[in-house]
Amino acid sequence: MDVFVNHQKKSFFLSALLLAILLVSLKWILSYIYFDEDIVLRIINDSTDGSYYPIINSFSDFNLSPSYSEVILDLKVISFPILALFVNLFFFKIIGSYSFIFLEIICTAFFIFIFNNILQKLSFSFFFTIICSIFLFILPTFLIDLSFLGIKTLDLLAANLQQFYSMRFPRPIISNLFFFAFIYFVIDFFLKKEDYFKSFYFFSILMGITINVFFYLFFIEFFLLIIVFFFKFKIIFFEIILKNFKHLFASLIIFLFFVLIFQLQIFYSEPDYIERLGVFYLNTNQKIILFEYLTKFLFGKNFIFLFTLNTAFFFMIKNKPIRIFYFLFLSSILSPIFFFFIFNKGVDYYHFFNWVVIAGFLFPTICFLYLIDLKFFQKYNLKNLSKFLLIFMLLYFNISNGLKYQNSAIQQTLVRSNLSDVTNFINNNKFLEDKNLEVLNLNIKLSNWFLLNDYKNFSLIPIFFWTPKKTETLENELISSLKFLKLSKNDFYDLIKNKRQSWRFKNNFVYNYFGRNYLANSLVTFNKNKDDFEDIEKKYIKSNNLIITHQVIIPKAEFLRLLNKFDNMNTEINPDIVILDKNGFIKITELENNDYCQIFDNKLFIIYISKKLKSQC
Repeated sequence: MDVFVNHQKKSFFLSALLLAILLVSLKWILSYIYFDEDIVLRIINDSTDGSYYPIINSFSDFNLSPSYSEVILDLKVISFPILALFVNLFFFKIIGSYSFIFLEIICTAFFIFIFNNILQKLSFSFFFTIICSIFLFILPTFLIDLSFLGIKTLDLLAANLQQFYSMRFPRPIISNLFFFAFIYFVIDFFLKKEDYFKSFYFFSILMGITINVFFYLFFIEFFLLIIVFFFKFKIIFFEIILKNFKHLFASLIIFLFFVLIFQLQIFYSEPDYIERLGVFYLNTNQKIILFEYLTKFLFGKNFIFLFTLNTAFFFMIKNKPIRIFYFLFLSSILSPIFFFFIFNKGVDYYHFFNWVVIAGFLFPTICFLYLIDLKFFQKYNLKNLSKFLLIFMLLYFNISNGLKYQNSAIQQTLVRSNLSDVTNFINNNKFLEDKNLEVLNLNIKLSNWFLLNDYKNFSLIPIFFWTPKKTETLENELISSLKFLKLSKNDFYDLIKNKRQSWRFKNNFVYNYFGRNYLANSLVTFNKNKDDFEDIEKKYIKSNNLIITHQVIIPKAEFLRLLNKFDNMNTEINPDIVILDKNGFIKITELENNDYCQIFDNKLFIIYISKKLKSQC
């Protein structure tokens, strides 16, 4: 019997892999049809969010403190957990940039495989589990496509469900698979009649990985496990714990090993880097504000409706294993309450509230699908309808994303072709092969391309996330680079000044280069002095609630300090290669320096090289 079950699982994973190929491959086929690029640039352009790629490359070489400078060598480590990127590191080391395409397919297959097994545990019929797994995968896309209706609730739900699952590396494409696997083992644990404590070894490993990958989900896992444990054993709860204390203790040791890895990396990390990630300390007054927001959220009409809907389905559905998804919803509510009460540090609180919405939507959705299966598919054996729905969803997903890709490709043709011209020029010129040449470049995609091709020496790095340098060092590198480019103090101010974007203030250059060092919302500001801002800035700080963590506003005192630093700093740089982006943050079309000669020019980029490397221009 076990051999048969294993064979069935293996066979279905192959089916899941085929479905994943059908879901994922069109984007890459279109990429090769529309654009002629090397694989590194293709990955940067067509995979979702390349912010993590240089860190993946650096960590794959066991370098946790990349400076990308021949001068700055002694740095603390990047605090982003290495275990969060372990899967990416492993495959990137083996097959390089192709690993991102490979992992999109494999992770999609695992999503289908995991949810198929979850739904089978919940007594769904076999064919319908496949339909539901694909439906859950394409659901975020479907909700985005409904945005033309202009229904605010659907738009908010679509935004939240992007966190449920998408192709963004490493989260949620990889991180959420561990979470979904945890849910599967919780259901399996609940259904087991004996040997159930073997499941705790899986729990400890998955929870240990999750606390490194995305700690918000760890707290949900923690409360889900406790609630299900009570739900399963009820009054003999403590008796079961004592009887199986040995297994529990061993599981705890395994979990603490993962926690130790997480804590060691934080201990040796650069404090400035952690601040730029948006981590802040809370005082008593801020905690009061935090709990006031939480109370307002829990007594708001949207949450009350969601809670009522979930509770109604809880009493309606008699299938006890399905009720575990109700407990998942309760766990998502308990998680922020516990976190806010226990911890005096904060970062990106919106993730907690996103998961309240996701879990609150997931339980009614699964209940609804179960009722459809029970009343129709199990009753009437609708295999042909299942096949039709499967083909329809595959076609819909591909047509929807294919049309979006086509529209995007038309808009990006000029930029991508010009980027490709630059990278081809660099690849085809031997005097640019030296990976230690110092490069001055502010274009983010080109910087990403250089880093993934193992160039090691840069005048500055345009994304704070890629290096654990102190913030003071980043300031110095920026000012010295701007002065090299002959920019004035007014140019510097124009580059970093606060900019209003519809409902918030956000200067994208400041956000990219300094991260959330200048985070500003109703809970946190840079210097905790809300009087150090312009009146319009104060208004936006007050109106943007504490879960808005992407608004950055530099206070007056900081502008004064930075501008004075620009005046007084005289550090000189002499890069070997200078790349000007005509449409970038700094729009320069000519380098005013006789020590450099122009070697490349197209509509968007100009490349200069030091005459030390190429005396004849």
